[in-house]
Amino acid sequence: MNDSFVNRIPPLIKNFGFGMFCLGATLALGVVLSSQSIGNAIVRIKMQDAPIQVKGVAEIEVVSDRATWRGTVRARAKTLSQAFEILETGTNKLRAMLVAYEFKADEINACEVDTTIVFAKNSKAENTNVIESYVLSQGTTVRTMNVVSVRDLAFRATDLIKEGVEIDSGAPSYYVSVLESIKLTLLEKATENGYERASLLARGSKSEVGGLISASQGVFQIVPVGSTDISDYGVSDTSTINKTVKAVVTLAYQIEQ
Repeated sequence: MNDSFVNRIPPLIKNFGFGMFCLGATLALGVVLSSQSIGNAIVRIKMQDAPIQVKGVAEIEVVSDRATWRGTVRARAKTLSQAFEILETGTNKLRAMLVAYEFKADEINACEVDTTIVFAKNSKAENTNVIESYVLSQGTTVRTMNVVSVRDLAFRATDLIKEGVEIDSGAPSYYVSVLESIKLTLLEKATENGYERASLLARGSKSEVGGLISASQGVFQIVPVGSTDISDYGVSDTSTINKTVKAVVTLAYQIEQ
Protein backbone atom coordinates (compact mmCIF):
# COMPACT_ATOMS: atom_id res chain seq x y z
CA MET A 1 0.00 0.00 0.00
CA ASN A 2 1.27 3.52 -0.77
CA ASP A 3 3.03 5.09 2.31
CA SER A 4 1.60 8.51 1.56
CA PHE A 5 -1.93 7.13 1.73
CA VAL A 6 -1.20 5.37 5.04
CA ASN A 7 0.18 8.60 6.48
CA ARG A 8 -2.99 10.40 5.44
CA ILE A 9 -5.38 8.00 7.25
CA PRO A 10 -5.13 9.63 10.75
CA PRO A 11 -5.91 13.11 9.42
CA LEU A 12 -8.87 11.71 7.47
CA ILE A 13 -10.24 10.04 10.58
CA LYS A 14 -9.60 13.19 12.60
CA ASN A 15 -11.38 15.48 10.14
CA PHE A 16 -14.38 13.27 9.27
CA GLY A 17 -14.62 10.81 12.11
CA PHE A 18 -13.96 7.11 12.07
CA GLY A 19 -17.60 6.23 11.36
CA MET A 20 -17.81 8.41 8.28
CA PHE A 21 -14.52 7.02 7.03
CA CYS A 22 -15.78 3.41 7.33
CA LEU A 23 -19.07 4.32 5.67
CA GLY A 24 -17.31 5.87 2.73
CA ALA A 25 -14.96 2.96 2.34
CA THR A 26 -17.84 0.50 2.47
CA LEU A 27 -19.81 2.41 -0.16
CA ALA A 28 -16.80 2.57 -2.44
CA LEU A 29 -16.17 -1.15 -2.12
CA GLY A 30 -19.87 -1.86 -2.75
CA VAL A 31 -19.85 0.21 -5.94
CA VAL A 32 -16.82 -1.70 -7.23
CA LEU A 33 -18.29 -5.13 -6.45
CA SER A 34 -21.71 -4.13 -7.81
CA SER A 35 -20.19 -2.90 -11.07
CA GLN A 36 -18.27 -6.16 -11.48
CA SER A 37 -21.41 -8.22 -10.77
CA ILE A 38 -23.47 -6.25 -13.27
CA GLY A 39 -20.71 -6.63 -15.85
CA ASN A 40 -20.64 -10.40 -15.39
CA ALA A 41 -24.43 -10.56 -15.64
CA ILE A 42 -24.39 -8.62 -18.90
CA VAL A 43 -21.79 -10.99 -20.32
CA ARG A 44 -23.86 -14.01 -19.32
CA ILE A 45 -27.03 -12.51 -20.82
CA LYS A 46 -25.26 -11.71 -24.07
CA MET A 47 -23.81 -15.21 -24.28
CA GLN A 48 -27.24 -16.74 -23.67
CA ASP A 49 -28.94 -14.46 -26.19
CA ALA A 50 -26.38 -15.17 -28.91
CA PRO A 51 -27.90 -18.07 -30.89
CA ILE A 52 -26.12 -20.93 -32.53
CA GLN A 53 -27.29 -21.54 -36.11
CA VAL A 54 -26.88 -24.85 -37.86
CA LYS A 55 -28.16 -26.73 -40.89
CA GLY A 56 -29.62 -30.18 -40.53
CA VAL A 57 -29.59 -32.56 -43.49
CA ALA A 58 -31.19 -35.90 -44.27
CA GLU A 59 -31.59 -38.03 -47.37
CA ILE A 60 -33.14 -41.31 -48.38
CA GLU A 61 -33.14 -43.46 -51.50
CA VAL A 62 -36.55 -44.24 -52.96
CA VAL A 63 -37.88 -46.33 -55.84
CA SER A 64 -40.53 -44.94 -58.18
CA ASP A 65 -43.88 -46.71 -58.06
CA ARG A 66 -45.64 -44.78 -60.86
CA ALA A 67 -44.68 -44.29 -64.49
CA THR A 68 -45.99 -42.50 -67.57
CA TRP A 69 -45.10 -43.03 -71.21
CA ARG A 70 -46.38 -41.42 -74.41
CA GLY A 71 -45.92 -42.64 -77.94
CA THR A 72 -47.15 -41.05 -81.17
CA VAL A 73 -47.96 -42.91 -84.38
CA ARG A 74 -47.99 -40.96 -87.67
CA ALA A 75 -49.25 -41.78 -91.16
CA ARG A 76 -48.73 -39.97 -94.46
CA ALA A 77 -50.61 -40.50 -97.70
CA LYS A 78 -51.94 -38.74 -100.81
CA THR A 79 -55.52 -39.11 -99.66
CA LEU A 80 -57.13 -38.77 -96.26
CA SER A 81 -58.63 -42.25 -96.36
CA GLN A 82 -55.28 -43.84 -97.18
CA ALA A 83 -53.59 -41.93 -94.35
CA PHE A 84 -56.28 -43.05 -91.91
CA GLU A 85 -55.89 -46.69 -92.98
CA ILE A 86 -52.12 -46.53 -92.43
CA LEU A 87 -52.62 -44.83 -89.05
CA GLU A 88 -55.09 -47.47 -87.92
CA THR A 89 -52.70 -50.26 -88.85
CA GLY A 90 -49.89 -48.59 -86.91
CA THR A 91 -51.96 -47.89 -83.78
CA ASN A 92 -53.24 -51.49 -83.77
CA LYS A 93 -49.67 -52.78 -83.79
CA LEU A 94 -48.80 -50.42 -80.93
CA ARG A 95 -51.80 -51.56 -78.94
CA ALA A 96 -50.82 -55.20 -79.48
CA MET A 97 -47.39 -54.38 -78.04
CA LEU A 98 -49.00 -52.73 -75.00
CA VAL A 99 -51.13 -55.81 -74.40
CA ALA A 100 -48.00 -57.97 -74.67
CA TYR A 101 -46.48 -55.91 -71.84
CA GLU A 102 -49.63 -56.66 -69.84
CA PHE A 103 -50.85 -53.10 -69.47
CA LYS A 104 -54.50 -52.94 -68.49
CA ALA A 105 -57.14 -51.22 -70.60
CA ASP A 106 -57.70 -48.49 -68.01
CA GLU A 107 -53.96 -47.73 -68.04
CA ILE A 108 -53.99 -46.95 -71.79
CA ASN A 109 -55.43 -43.74 -73.15
CA ALA A 110 -55.57 -42.96 -76.89
CA CYS A 111 -55.78 -39.29 -77.83
CA GLU A 112 -57.76 -37.74 -80.66
CA VAL A 113 -56.43 -38.00 -84.20
CA ASP A 114 -54.66 -34.87 -85.35
CA THR A 115 -54.83 -34.00 -89.06
CA THR A 116 -52.34 -31.86 -90.96
CA ILE A 117 -52.76 -30.92 -94.62
CA VAL A 118 -49.53 -30.49 -96.56
CA PHE A 119 -49.83 -28.11 -99.52
CA ALA A 120 -47.61 -28.27 -102.58
CA LYS A 121 -45.11 -25.44 -103.03
CA ASN A 122 -44.37 -23.42 -106.13
CA SER A 123 -40.98 -22.54 -107.56
CA LYS A 124 -40.63 -19.80 -104.93
CA ALA A 125 -41.13 -22.30 -102.10
CA GLU A 126 -44.51 -20.75 -101.35
CA ASN A 127 -47.59 -22.80 -100.46
CA THR A 128 -50.15 -23.28 -103.19
CA ASN A 129 -53.79 -24.39 -102.93
CA VAL A 130 -52.89 -27.84 -104.19
CA ILE A 131 -53.02 -30.55 -101.52
CA GLU A 132 -49.90 -32.66 -101.69
CA SER A 133 -50.59 -35.09 -98.82
CA TYR A 134 -52.23 -35.66 -95.46
CA VAL A 135 -50.42 -36.37 -92.20
CA LEU A 136 -52.38 -37.99 -89.42
CA SER A 137 -51.03 -38.55 -85.91
CA GLN A 138 -52.39 -40.12 -82.77
CA GLY A 139 -50.79 -40.17 -79.36
CA THR A 140 -51.18 -42.97 -76.83
CA THR A 141 -50.42 -42.50 -73.14
CA VAL A 142 -49.74 -45.21 -70.59
CA ARG A 143 -50.06 -44.47 -66.85
CA THR A 144 -49.32 -47.42 -64.62
CA MET A 145 -47.70 -48.84 -61.50
CA ASN A 146 -45.84 -51.30 -63.73
CA VAL A 147 -42.68 -49.20 -63.73
CA VAL A 148 -40.30 -51.78 -65.17
CA SER A 149 -42.60 -52.54 -68.11
CA VAL A 150 -42.77 -48.84 -68.97
CA ARG A 151 -38.98 -48.68 -68.98
CA ASP A 152 -38.79 -51.65 -71.34
CA LEU A 153 -41.59 -50.32 -73.55
CA ALA A 154 -39.80 -47.01 -74.05
CA PHE A 155 -36.81 -48.90 -75.49
CA ARG A 156 -38.77 -51.41 -77.58
CA ALA A 157 -41.56 -49.26 -79.02
CA THR A 158 -39.36 -48.08 -81.88
CA ASP A 159 -38.99 -51.71 -82.99
CA LEU A 160 -42.32 -51.08 -84.73
CA ILE A 161 -40.44 -48.98 -87.25
CA LYS A 162 -39.14 -52.27 -88.69
CA GLU A 163 -42.78 -53.17 -89.35
CA GLY A 164 -43.40 -49.96 -91.27
CA VAL A 165 -44.90 -47.98 -88.38
CA GLU A 166 -43.80 -44.36 -88.04
CA ILE A 167 -43.67 -43.86 -84.29
CA ASP A 168 -42.09 -41.50 -81.79
CA SER A 169 -41.37 -43.02 -78.39
CA GLY A 170 -41.24 -40.41 -75.65
CA ALA A 171 -38.99 -40.62 -72.62
CA PRO A 172 -40.84 -42.20 -69.69
CA SER A 173 -41.48 -40.26 -66.49
CA TYR A 174 -41.17 -41.90 -63.09
CA TYR A 175 -42.88 -40.73 -59.89
CA VAL A 176 -43.10 -41.61 -56.20
CA SER A 177 -46.70 -41.64 -54.96
CA VAL A 178 -45.82 -41.45 -51.23
CA LEU A 179 -43.48 -38.50 -51.66
CA GLU A 180 -45.30 -36.28 -49.15
CA SER A 181 -44.95 -38.78 -46.30
CA ILE A 182 -41.29 -39.24 -47.23
CA LYS A 183 -40.78 -35.47 -47.00
CA LEU A 184 -42.26 -35.40 -43.48
CA THR A 185 -39.95 -38.21 -42.37
CA LEU A 186 -36.96 -36.40 -43.85
CA LEU A 187 -37.87 -33.15 -42.09
CA GLU A 188 -37.90 -34.98 -38.77
CA LYS A 189 -34.53 -36.61 -39.46
CA ALA A 190 -33.00 -33.34 -40.71
CA THR A 191 -34.16 -31.58 -37.53
CA GLU A 192 -32.60 -34.30 -35.38
CA ASN A 193 -29.38 -33.98 -37.38
CA GLY A 194 -29.39 -30.22 -36.86
CA TYR A 195 -29.80 -30.61 -33.11
CA GLU A 196 -26.90 -33.07 -33.00
CA ARG A 197 -24.70 -30.59 -34.85
CA ALA A 198 -25.70 -27.79 -32.48
CA SER A 199 -24.99 -29.98 -29.44
CA LEU A 200 -21.55 -30.88 -30.79
CA LEU A 201 -20.66 -27.24 -31.34
CA ALA A 202 -21.99 -26.26 -27.91
CA ARG A 203 -19.99 -28.97 -26.12
CA GLY A 204 -16.86 -27.73 -27.82
CA SER A 205 -17.36 -24.34 -26.13
CA LYS A 206 -18.35 -25.81 -22.74
CA SER A 207 -21.98 -24.83 -23.28
CA GLU A 208 -25.33 -26.52 -23.75
CA VAL A 209 -28.05 -26.18 -26.34
CA GLY A 210 -31.04 -24.24 -25.09
CA GLY A 211 -34.48 -23.65 -26.60
CA LEU A 212 -35.22 -23.49 -30.31
CA ILE A 213 -35.36 -19.89 -31.53
CA SER A 214 -36.26 -20.41 -35.17
CA ALA A 215 -36.52 -23.08 -37.83
CA SER A 216 -36.87 -22.86 -41.59
CA GLN A 217 -37.32 -25.54 -44.23
CA GLY A 218 -35.23 -25.55 -47.36
CA VAL A 219 -36.34 -26.91 -50.74
CA PHE A 220 -36.33 -30.63 -51.39
CA GLN A 221 -33.93 -32.06 -53.94
CA ILE A 222 -35.19 -35.16 -55.76
CA VAL A 223 -32.28 -36.35 -57.89
CA PRO A 224 -31.05 -39.56 -59.53
CA VAL A 225 -29.09 -41.80 -57.16
CA GLY A 226 -25.49 -40.60 -57.03
CA SER A 227 -26.29 -37.15 -58.42
CA THR A 228 -25.01 -34.00 -56.72
CA ASP A 229 -27.35 -31.63 -58.57
CA ILE A 230 -28.98 -28.92 -56.47
CA SER A 231 -31.12 -25.90 -57.24
CA ASP A 232 -32.34 -22.92 -55.26
CA TYR A 233 -35.83 -23.86 -56.40
CA GLY A 234 -35.39 -27.59 -55.80
CA VAL A 235 -34.81 -30.44 -58.23
CA SER A 236 -37.61 -32.88 -59.08
CA ASP A 237 -36.22 -35.70 -61.20
CA THR A 238 -38.65 -37.79 -63.26
CA SER A 239 -36.11 -39.42 -65.57
CA THR A 240 -34.98 -42.28 -63.31
CA ILE A 241 -36.64 -45.05 -61.34
CA ASN A 242 -34.19 -44.92 -58.42
CA LYS A 243 -33.96 -41.51 -56.78
CA THR A 244 -32.48 -39.78 -53.76
CA VAL A 245 -34.64 -37.32 -51.83
CA LYS A 246 -32.71 -34.74 -49.82
CA ALA A 247 -33.98 -32.29 -47.20
CA VAL A 248 -32.27 -29.36 -45.46
CA VAL A 249 -33.48 -27.32 -42.47
CA THR A 250 -31.92 -24.26 -40.87
CA LEU A 251 -32.19 -24.11 -37.07
CA ALA A 252 -31.22 -21.51 -34.45
CA TYR A 253 -30.87 -22.48 -30.76
CA GLN A 254 -30.17 -20.57 -27.57
CA ILE A 255 -26.89 -21.29 -25.85
CA GLU A 256 -26.81 -21.93 -22.12
CA GLN A 257 -23.59 -21.61 -20.09
